[in-house]
Amino acid sequence: MKKHISLFICLLHIGVLGLYAQDQEPKIITYSAKVIDADSKEAVDSKVKYESLPYGSKIGVFSGSTFTFNLEEGNDYALVVRADGYATHSSTIKNDESVDGKIEQVIELVPNGVNRLIRLDKLIFALGKADISAESYEELNQIVAMLNDSETMTIQLEGHTDFRGNEKQNFKLSEERVESVRDYLVKQGIDKKRIKTKAFGGSQPLSREGDAESRAANRRVEVRILTN
Repeated sequence: MKKHISLFICLLHIGVLGLYAQDQEPKIITYSAKVIDADSKEAVDSKVKYESLPYGSKIGVFSGSTFTFNLEEGNDYALVVRADGYATHSSTIKNDESVDGKIEQVIELVPNGVNRLIRLDKLIFALGKADISAESYEELNQIVAMLNDSETMTIQLEGHTDFRGNEKQNFKLSEERVESVRDYLVKQGIDKKRIKTKAFGGSQPLSREGDAESRAANRRVEVRILTN
Protein backbone atom coordinates (compact mmCIF):
# COMPACT_ATOMS: atom_id res chain seq x y z
CA MET A 1 0.00 0.00 0.00
CA LYS A 2 2.80 2.36 0.93
CA LYS A 3 4.51 1.61 -2.39
CA HIS A 4 1.36 2.55 -4.29
CA ILE A 5 1.02 5.79 -2.32
CA SER A 6 4.68 6.68 -2.92
CA LEU A 7 4.32 5.95 -6.62
CA PHE A 8 1.19 8.11 -6.80
CA ILE A 9 2.94 11.01 -5.03
CA CYS A 10 5.93 10.65 -7.34
CA LEU A 11 3.73 10.73 -10.45
CA LEU A 12 1.76 13.67 -9.07
CA HIS A 13 5.02 15.53 -8.41
CA ILE A 14 6.23 14.89 -11.94
CA GLY A 15 2.91 16.06 -13.35
CA VAL A 16 3.01 19.28 -11.36
CA LEU A 17 6.57 19.93 -12.49
CA GLY A 18 5.52 19.30 -16.09
CA LEU A 19 2.67 21.75 -15.84
CA TYR A 20 4.97 24.28 -14.19
CA ALA A 21 7.49 23.88 -16.98
CA GLN A 22 4.77 24.35 -19.59
CA ASP A 23 3.63 27.51 -17.85
CA GLN A 24 7.17 28.86 -17.96
CA GLU A 25 7.60 28.33 -21.69
CA PRO A 26 6.95 31.64 -23.49
CA LYS A 27 4.06 31.55 -25.90
CA ILE A 28 4.80 32.69 -29.43
CA ILE A 29 2.68 35.31 -31.18
CA THR A 30 2.92 35.72 -34.95
CA TYR A 31 3.05 39.29 -36.24
CA SER A 32 2.55 39.95 -39.94
CA ALA A 33 2.15 43.21 -41.86
CA LYS A 34 1.79 44.63 -45.33
CA VAL A 35 3.26 48.04 -46.23
CA ILE A 36 1.25 50.20 -48.64
CA ASP A 37 1.11 53.75 -50.00
CA ALA A 38 -1.41 55.78 -47.96
CA ASP A 39 -2.86 57.31 -51.13
CA SER A 40 -2.72 54.65 -53.84
CA LYS A 41 -2.96 51.67 -51.46
CA GLU A 42 -0.30 49.92 -53.56
CA ALA A 43 2.48 47.87 -51.97
CA VAL A 44 5.67 49.74 -51.04
CA ASP A 45 9.09 48.12 -50.77
CA SER A 46 10.54 49.23 -47.46
CA LYS A 47 13.19 48.55 -44.85
CA VAL A 48 11.84 47.24 -41.56
CA LYS A 49 13.48 46.94 -38.17
CA TYR A 50 11.96 45.51 -35.01
CA GLU A 51 13.34 45.42 -31.50
CA SER A 52 11.97 43.86 -28.33
CA LEU A 53 11.23 46.19 -25.43
CA PRO A 54 12.56 47.39 -23.10
CA TYR A 55 16.11 46.11 -23.59
CA GLY A 56 16.34 45.23 -27.28
CA SER A 57 17.38 41.65 -26.61
CA LYS A 58 15.71 40.54 -29.84
CA ILE A 59 16.32 42.52 -33.06
CA GLY A 60 15.45 41.77 -36.67
CA VAL A 61 15.45 43.47 -40.08
CA PHE A 62 13.47 42.88 -43.27
CA SER A 63 13.23 44.31 -46.78
CA GLY A 64 10.11 44.25 -48.94
CA SER A 65 6.43 45.10 -48.76
CA THR A 66 5.37 42.21 -46.51
CA PHE A 67 7.02 40.66 -43.49
CA THR A 68 6.32 38.23 -40.66
CA PHE A 69 8.11 37.47 -37.41
CA ASN A 70 7.43 35.94 -34.02
CA LEU A 71 7.27 37.81 -30.73
CA GLU A 72 7.31 36.28 -27.30
CA GLU A 73 4.30 36.75 -25.11
CA GLY A 74 4.89 39.38 -22.47
CA ASN A 75 7.24 41.51 -24.57
CA ASP A 76 6.19 44.51 -26.64
CA TYR A 77 8.22 45.43 -29.73
CA ALA A 78 9.32 48.71 -31.31
CA LEU A 79 8.78 48.78 -35.07
CA VAL A 80 10.33 51.20 -37.59
CA VAL A 81 9.47 51.16 -41.32
CA ARG A 82 11.36 53.33 -43.84
CA ALA A 83 11.04 53.81 -47.60
CA ASP A 84 12.44 56.41 -49.96
CA GLY A 85 9.99 59.25 -50.55
CA TYR A 86 7.86 58.45 -47.50
CA ALA A 87 7.62 59.61 -43.91
CA THR A 88 9.11 57.09 -41.49
CA HIS A 89 6.58 54.93 -39.65
CA SER A 90 7.36 54.08 -36.03
CA SER A 91 5.03 52.30 -33.64
CA THR A 92 4.85 49.86 -30.74
CA ILE A 93 3.51 46.35 -31.27
CA LYS A 94 1.64 45.39 -28.11
CA ASN A 95 1.22 41.76 -27.11
CA ASP A 96 -2.28 42.32 -25.80
CA GLU A 97 -3.44 43.20 -29.34
CA SER A 98 -3.11 39.57 -30.44
CA VAL A 99 -6.13 37.49 -31.39
CA ASP A 100 -5.70 33.71 -31.38
CA GLY A 101 -1.94 34.16 -31.24
CA LYS A 102 -1.79 36.49 -34.25
CA ILE A 103 -1.42 40.20 -34.96
CA GLU A 104 -2.07 41.32 -38.54
CA GLN A 105 -1.67 44.92 -39.66
CA VAL A 106 -1.59 47.12 -42.74
CA ILE A 107 0.99 49.90 -42.46
CA GLU A 108 0.24 52.96 -44.57
CA LEU A 109 3.29 55.07 -45.45
CA VAL A 110 2.65 58.75 -46.15
CA PRO A 111 4.48 60.32 -49.13
CA ASN A 112 6.64 63.21 -47.95
CA GLY A 113 6.66 65.43 -51.03
CA VAL A 114 6.64 69.23 -50.79
CA ASN A 115 3.23 70.73 -49.87
CA ARG A 116 2.09 67.31 -48.76
CA LEU A 117 -0.51 67.54 -45.98
CA ILE A 118 -0.45 64.98 -43.18
CA ARG A 119 -3.44 64.85 -40.87
CA LEU A 120 -2.70 63.79 -37.30
CA ASP A 121 -5.71 61.54 -36.81
CA LYS A 122 -4.56 60.18 -33.45
CA LEU A 123 -3.70 63.53 -31.90
CA ILE A 124 -5.96 63.96 -28.88
CA PHE A 125 -6.51 67.08 -26.76
CA ALA A 126 -8.57 67.58 -23.65
CA LEU A 127 -11.94 69.12 -24.54
CA GLY A 128 -11.51 72.86 -25.09
CA LYS A 129 -7.83 72.74 -24.08
CA ALA A 130 -4.39 72.50 -25.68
CA ASP A 131 -3.02 69.73 -23.43
CA ILE A 132 -1.76 66.77 -25.48
CA SER A 133 -2.75 63.32 -24.21
CA ALA A 134 -0.17 60.55 -23.82
CA GLU A 135 -2.01 58.50 -26.48
CA SER A 136 -0.87 61.10 -29.03
CA TYR A 137 2.86 60.66 -28.49
CA GLU A 138 3.32 57.70 -30.82
CA GLU A 139 1.91 59.57 -33.82
CA LEU A 140 3.88 62.71 -32.97
CA ASN A 141 7.03 60.61 -32.70
CA GLN A 142 6.48 59.59 -36.32
CA ILE A 143 6.74 63.27 -37.27
CA VAL A 144 9.94 63.48 -35.22
CA ALA A 145 11.34 60.48 -37.10
CA MET A 146 10.35 62.02 -40.44
CA LEU A 147 12.15 65.27 -39.59
CA ASN A 148 15.22 63.41 -38.34
CA ASP A 149 15.36 61.42 -41.58
CA SER A 150 15.42 64.62 -43.66
CA GLU A 151 17.44 67.31 -41.90
CA THR A 152 16.53 69.94 -44.51
CA MET A 153 12.79 69.43 -44.16
CA THR A 154 10.67 72.23 -42.74
CA ILE A 155 7.01 71.92 -41.82
CA GLN A 156 4.01 74.02 -40.93
CA LEU A 157 1.58 72.93 -38.22
CA GLU A 158 -1.95 74.00 -39.12
CA GLY A 159 -4.60 74.08 -36.40
CA HIS A 160 -8.36 73.84 -36.94
CA THR A 161 -11.42 73.73 -34.71
CA ASP A 162 -15.09 73.07 -35.36
CA PHE A 163 -16.84 76.07 -36.95
CA ARG A 164 -19.41 76.28 -34.16
CA GLY A 165 -18.86 78.52 -31.15
CA ASN A 166 -17.13 81.84 -30.64
CA GLU A 167 -14.89 82.72 -33.60
CA LYS A 168 -12.17 84.42 -31.56
CA GLN A 169 -12.06 81.63 -28.98
CA ASN A 170 -11.84 79.01 -31.71
CA PHE A 171 -8.93 80.83 -33.34
CA LYS A 172 -7.11 81.15 -30.01
CA LEU A 173 -7.66 77.46 -29.22
CA SER A 174 -6.34 76.32 -32.62
CA GLU A 175 -3.31 78.59 -32.12
CA GLU A 176 -2.58 77.15 -28.67
CA ARG A 177 -2.88 73.60 -29.93
CA VAL A 178 -0.39 73.95 -32.78
CA GLU A 179 1.98 75.66 -30.35
CA SER A 180 1.65 72.66 -27.99
CA VAL A 181 2.50 70.31 -30.85
CA ARG A 182 5.48 72.46 -31.83
CA ASP A 183 6.72 72.50 -28.23
CA TYR A 184 6.51 68.69 -28.08
CA LEU A 185 8.54 68.33 -31.29
CA VAL A 186 11.16 70.78 -30.01
CA LYS A 187 11.47 68.82 -26.77
CA GLN A 188 12.27 65.75 -28.87
CA GLY A 189 15.25 67.60 -30.36
CA ILE A 190 13.79 69.23 -33.48
CA ASP A 191 15.08 72.75 -34.22
CA LYS A 192 12.31 75.27 -33.61
CA LYS A 193 13.31 77.12 -36.79
CA ARG A 194 12.14 74.14 -38.85
CA ILE A 195 8.58 74.38 -37.53
CA LYS A 196 6.11 77.09 -38.51
CA THR A 197 2.59 77.33 -37.12
CA LYS A 198 -0.65 78.65 -38.54
CA ALA A 199 -4.07 78.81 -36.89
CA PHE A 200 -7.33 78.73 -38.83
CA GLY A 201 -9.90 78.44 -36.05
CA GLY A 202 -13.15 77.14 -37.56
CA SER A 203 -12.74 78.82 -40.95
CA GLN A 204 -11.87 75.63 -42.88
CA PRO A 205 -14.16 72.82 -41.67
CA LEU A 206 -14.00 69.45 -43.38
CA SER A 207 -17.74 69.13 -42.93
CA ARG A 208 -20.65 71.35 -41.92
CA GLU A 209 -22.73 68.44 -40.72
CA GLY A 210 -23.83 68.62 -37.10
CA ASP A 211 -23.15 65.03 -35.99
CA ALA A 212 -20.44 64.25 -33.43
CA GLU A 213 -18.19 62.44 -35.91
CA SER A 214 -18.14 65.37 -38.35
CA ARG A 215 -17.48 67.87 -35.59
CA ALA A 216 -14.62 65.74 -34.24
CA ALA A 217 -13.07 65.59 -37.72
CA ASN A 218 -13.15 69.39 -37.93
CA ARG A 219 -11.06 69.63 -34.74
CA ARG A 220 -7.65 68.69 -36.12
CA VAL A 221 -3.98 69.54 -36.54
CA GLU A 222 -2.34 68.96 -39.91
CA VAL A 223 1.33 68.94 -40.90
CA ARG A 224 2.23 70.63 -44.19
CA ILE A 225 5.67 69.88 -45.66
CA LEU A 226 7.13 73.20 -46.80
CA THR A 227 10.59 72.10 -47.95
CA ASN A 228 12.23 68.72 -48.21
